[in-house]
Amino acid sequence: MYEIQTRTCEAKNFFAGDFPTLPESGTAGEKLAEHTPVAKDENGNIVAVTAETVAAVVGITAEAAEAEAPVVYYMTGEFFGEALNLPDGVTVEDVKEPLRKISIFLRTLG
Repeated sequence: MYEIQTRTCEAKNFFAGDFPTLPESGTAGEKLAEHTPVAKDENGNIVAVTAETVAAVVGITAEAAEAEAPVVYYMTGEFFGEALNLPDGVTVEDVKEPLRKISIFLRTLG
């Protein structure tokens, strides 16, 4: 007759502290996942960093965005490194120092 549904939700901590966040917006040059480190391409569009562009990182996406759509990204803040959506070939250690230079600080759990 009636069936009980079981659902689960695992919280993913993204914000790691009280350091102020400063959002900025741009146009996504490709489909972007939430919490992805990003850079600007040659047209000024926001794209995911690669191993080659990690030094040019400008922020971390606040939410997912489709290509050619508006995208909001954080230019400052304190976040958990484990919560980042990192593109293939990019590690937390690769982005940690370049992000620190623009006042984005990564923390680790535990």
